[in-house]
Amino acid sequence: MKKSRTLELEITRLEDLIVALKSELKKKRNRMGDAARAEAIEIRDSWESLDTRWWIGVVTVLVALLLGSYLFYMNLGWYADQRELPPSSDWLLERLPRLNVIPMLSWGWLMLHGYALVSALLYSPRRMPFLFFLLSIYLCVRTLYVFLSPIGAPIRILDMREFDSLFAAVAGEYTFQNEFIFSGHTAVPFLFFLFFERRVERAIMLIGSLIMGACVLLTHNHYSVDVLSAYLVGYAIYALAGTLFTAFVRPLYLKPPSARHLHADAGVPVDSRSPSAGIP
Repeated sequence: MKKSRTLELEITRLEDLIVALKSELKKKRNRMGDAARAEAIEIRDSWESLDTRWWIGVVTVLVALLLGSYLFYMNLGWYADQRELPPSSDWLLERLPRLNVIPMLSWGWLMLHGYALVSALLYSPRRMPFLFFLLSIYLCVRTLYVFLSPIGAPIRILDMREFDSLFAAVAGEYTFQNEFIFSGHTAVPFLFFLFFERRVERAIMLIGSLIMGACVLLTHNHYSVDVLSAYLVGYAIYALAGTLFTAFVRPLYLKPPSARHLHADAGVPVDSRSPSAGIP
């Protein structure tokens, strides 16, 4: 009799637990549904406020500018690869092991930037013109650094063409060997970090930039100064692009808004939420 009562109490407790779990599961499903709806509304609102005709026109012109900047990079990059540049040593690289993390620098880099572009298109369509302008300025500045750099590869560099099929396919035409200062793998995610406003994308891009910086050092594909200067020069590029965009590009497709609306309308950050507050 006593055992039967104990068993009955255990069953009752299990039933109560199952009911509680069902209730908690239902609440979580509702919260997930609310979050998904809020996400969809945010994306819809981002696009509904656009003048689509002007947006397409401006983006088309700036994409053409970006492609022109890339052609500039390809031509001077090819020239830089023809030069015999002396290899050099590096205090930090001499103390770091060589590790083959090249897939992170190819496929990881590709996925990171694919995520960034999709996020920018979904959540920041108003700021896409500024993004293309920013990347164009970055390509021009980095191309000049590559062209003027007098130093060749680090002594113990891992040749990415030998270890990764993606690099083997694009090296010599779309990317080049003698392009060190400053690290593009580090700088571009950092520029995305400065560009984004939402915390999730900013965190992902900053962590991605730090990981890329670590990977180019572990593969000895960049000097330590290349990684450091990626952040310093990258921030300067962001500030320069913001100033030029506000002065010359933005007036072509937007009326001058009040200062407090500049952040939302122009796509160039000016308020305290942005790391470049007050630049444009």
